Amino acid sequence: MSYSSYLAAPERRRQILDCAKRVFAKRGYHDTNISHICEDLRIARGTLYQYFQSKQDIFAAVVQEMLDRLRKAIAAEPPIEIPAGFRPSREQTIRYAAASLHRVLEAVFEDEASLRILVREAVGLDVGIDKILRSIDDLVVDRFASDLEAAQRAGILRPDVDPRTAALFVLGGVQKLALDVLSRARRARIDLRALALEATQLNMLGLLSQEVT
Repeated sequence: MSYSSYLAAPERRRQILDCAKRVFAKRGYHDTNISHICEDLRIARGTLYQYFQSKQDIFAAVVQEMLDRLRKAIAAEPPIEIPAGFRPSREQTIRYAAASLHRVLEAVFEDEASLRILVREAVGLDVGIDKILRSIDDLVVDRFASDLEAAQRAGILRPDVDPRTAALFVLGGVQKLALDVLSRARRARIDLRALALEATQLNMLGLLSQEVT
């Protein structure tokens, strides 16, 4: 008898969710069925159905866990404070903004499976999952907007910029960039730090060459 046969109920549920997350990320939601998860865990369907009623039920629990983890991560990370009168250089400003964005991305995308599920698999599946995704979006946008507000109060950002609008604009671009990488190669790895820096440079510096006057 295997070790997994002796797992208590909470541990078994945790094991199923961890496995399902990997399987959903690898195969995609629509190409995954209960048997794939059971085969990966080497358990019977009856064992899985003691904890979850359906594939959709498992997927909703996976996404809900991402929301719960994000809430804890944001609560544990104190808001950014910038000393009054601090005037960074352009390079320092870009590094600060990229680091701020990277912190937000790391909080929501704990691992590559989370990124693949949230960016590609979970959107538009059903009303319940969409509600969880909206909660995740709101948390991410609110946190990034609060970082931008701190930079604005310190005089780093223009006073006429709406922080929430800017946060939505930047994060929407990041999502598209991540989706593009995932669509071009199923197993492509995404460097969140590089993604945050690229998005920050585009938004801070724009597209025009410095030769344009």
